[in-house]
This record gives sequence, C-alpha cells and structure tokens, in this order.
Amino acid sequence: MDIRNSKEIIKDILERYNFASIYAGSSNTLGLESSKNFVDEHDALDFLYSSAVIGSKALGIFNELPFFHINTPLRAECLLVTFTLPKKICTPVVVIKTAEEIIAKLTMSLKLTLEYKVPVTVVVTANALNNYAEFNKSNSDMGRISPYISKATFKQTISQDELKEIYDNISKSLKQSFNKEYNGEVFSLHSKHGFFPDYFLPAAHTENITFLKSKVVDVYESEKEALLSFFYENYNITLEVNSVADRVFPKVNDLLCPGCPFVNILNKGVDTDTIIYTDIKCEGVKKAFSELNFISIDGYIGIISSEIKVPTLFVGYASSYKPHYYKFLTKCGRMILLSDTGINKINGFTFIKHPKKLGNTKNTLYPYSCNNIKDFSKVRVKLNKCSCSKDNTPCNVIEKTLCPAIYKAANNMLVDADMCNGCLACKAVCGKGAIS
Repeated sequence: MDIRNSKEIIKDILERYNFASIYAGSSNTLGLESSKNFVDEHDALDFLYSSAVIGSKALGIFNELPFFHINTPLRAECLLVTFTLPKKICTPVVVIKTAEEIIAKLTMSLKLTLEYKVPVTVVVTANALNNYAEFNKSNSDMGRISPYISKATFKQTISQDELKEIYDNISKSLKQSFNKEYNGEVFSLHSKHGFFPDYFLPAAHTENITFLKSKVVDVYESEKEALLSFFYENYNITLEVNSVADRVFPKVNDLLCPGCPFVNILNKGVDTDTIIYTDIKCEGVKKAFSELNFISIDGYIGIISSEIKVPTLFVGYASSYKPHYYKFLTKCGRMILLSDTGINKINGFTFIKHPKKLGNTKNTLYPYSCNNIKDFSKVRVKLNKCSCSKDNTPCNVIEKTLCPAIYKAANNMLVDADMCNGCLACKAVCGKGAIS
C-alpha cells in the first residue's frame, strides 16, 4: 500500500498532465512554479485562458479566484485550483473535501475541461490538503493538443444557449460520478463529517442544491457568514440555519500530515547542535524545517567518512540502506531510517514499535515512513490541564507539530480522531501534561 501526503498526490497528478502555462500565486503553490511573473490574479487569469484557447494546457493556483466570463471555447485544459469557495461562480466547481477524493475528483475535473472546452475550478479544503491517503499511480495524461492560432481562433464564441447545454451535460456527468445526498449532518465545507455538495455550476444550474430552499440546516459559527453569502450571491438562496458549536481550524501555514515522522525526529530525536541531512524531499517538510540539509545517502556517507567532530544525523528510507554503510557510522554519524517496506530488522539499528520510543543516541529504524503511516491508539486532551483552553491563548502544540488533527472548538483544544494516528508528538511538546 502506497500512502502519500495530499500535497504529493496533487502535485504528482498535475505534473503528469504537462501543463505548458502555470500560475502559482497562492501561498500554497503545491511545489509548482509560475511560468512568468504576473501583475495580479486578474492578469494571470487572462494569460491562462488565452493559453488554453490556442491549445496550451493551463493551470492556475489562486488564493482567491477572480470572476471572469466564459466566451471562447478552449482547445486545451484550463484547470483553476483554489483553497476557498469562489465568491462568484463563473465555471463548474468541484469540491474536494477529503484526501481520499483527490484522485477521482481531480482526474474528473481535468476530463471535464478537456471534453467540454471550458475552464473548471477545483476547491481543495484544508482537511483534504493537510492529510494523507492511499495513492495508485496511473497514466492519466490524456495527451496534449498542439498549440494553434489563426485569425478565427478568438472569433469563436460560446453562446448562452450553448453554455447552458454544456453545463447540463457536465451536471449529468458529475451527478453520475458524485451523487451525494443531504442526510441531516452539519452543513460544512471544512469538517470531514459535515455535508457539503460535491460540485456547483453557475446560477441557472442548481439541481444539486435545490433541497436547501426548504430545509433548516446546522452550520458551524465560523462558516456561517461565508456560506450565507455564497448561496445568496450565486443562487439567490437565503439559508435558514442553526448555529452549532464552533470549530476553528488552526491558522498555521504549511501544516504537515498527521503522524509526520519529521515532527517527532526534529522535536525529540536530536540534540540541538546536530547537523541533520535527508534525501526525503517532501515540500511540506522542506518549508517547515529550514534546518534540514538535502543530500543523498551516499553523499552523507562521504561526509562522515572524513575527519569531522560535529554530530550529524541522516534521515532516509530503509529501502535505500546498504549493509556496508554501517562501518562508516562513527560517533559523528547516525541514521534514522523510515521503514517504507515493512522491514523491522537491520543489523546495528534499534527498531522502535512506536514513535514515542524514539531516543537521540542510537541508529534507529522508525516504525513507518511518509508513505505507509501507521495508526496507533488515539490521543485525547485533558481539558482541565489545558491552559490554552482556559486562557484562550494560542496552542504551542499546533505551532510545534504543525498537525491538522489538532483544532479548537467552543474555546477547547481538541483532537480529530479520524485524522490523528497516535504518534504522540503532541504529548511530547505540550509541556502541560494536557495530552494523553
């Protein structure tokens, strides 16, 4: 089983589509770089649309998607990724709420923009983005249309009747693939367990949300204003809502996967004067831990084979380790190998069954890797010992673990049992004894 963090899954799929024109203006670029510099997001959107019209695959990653009109058919894909709902819908919108949905919904969105020749917007929620899921790599690239431009290229237009027919057909395709019905859950974009429609289409096409006109729905207080505005502005629907206990997601950039091995290693497994090397190039880890030095395992062996006196550590995959490396591991060299193949025995290494057993002196075989994160007993917060809840102060644990499973609700610090893998990194850094 190949487990990947969400950002890696999204990046892998997008990179295999060979986009020729890319705009990455969001604070979370998913590791992708823009094709050129842009004045603003409106400028970038014009560039991407024009590129797709002449047949160059176009990808945009936006903090907030500007409104624009669809008036010319595309000759190549134009995918627009954002992490919040657009204020005003101007394209078909597919919502990805969980990590398990990423492959199916992202692939569907790419097929829609290619087949129906209109841009498609994908909204990736915080729950989906800061998580992990099983990843089955497949060749999903459907080929590339060669760029072509003529005098007639931009004279082609899509009439309102044609656009309506396109949206009708897209609605049928989406309804067939994602036919979710409201079951009385809390109406929430961000909560994994809350209900939210899988997709939206511009104003005249509201088949998948007409049920809202006759129901009173529960919403989280933190989402209430945004949801009321979204449905009124786009569908002229005034939601009748009941506010329920608020759930506030941590406002921390670049959250890591729940159970990320590097959190335990960096917070617990090394002394402060240790120079740390790794060949694991996770974009989230690179941003979160600037002290890491990226080098191959052979490069690290070359370093410690010299006369050095500073303690060093290499973090890599067990599958990359070769037995002859051990003779180079002197008092200045140390390795923590992440078990990526289920192996639990390497000569000269101590295998730990749980991340909490990690020490800072021995060569260690970690119980899992980034690609096969294990689940242990879930943790809970002892609210009577949690000063963050009592004093309504920022949670130090969130800042140090960057874990999306920790959140605040009704002024209490809580742990999402579905996201938590029980690594206990939070317990190690709490300092208040509030986590068990």
